[in-house]
Amino acid sequence: EGAVERALELFDLTLEDKRWRGRLWEIARAREVFCDAISGGREYKSSLEDLRRYFDQFAYAAKLRA
Repeated sequence: EGAVERALELFDLTLEDKRWRGRLWEIARAREVFCDAISGGREYKSSLEDLRRYFDQFAYAAKLRA
């Protein structure tokens, strides 16, 4: 429960950060899908594994640039 609250807090803090203004829609959508996944995937049939695979692509791209 604490991890979920922290994840939502981090999504919200990211959405407030002006540096991400060009990506707000995508971040808000990721938050929405995260909420769906933690509540059983009823609306979008999403899972935490789906989100992990989605975000792994960004981690991989960042690693290639480093």
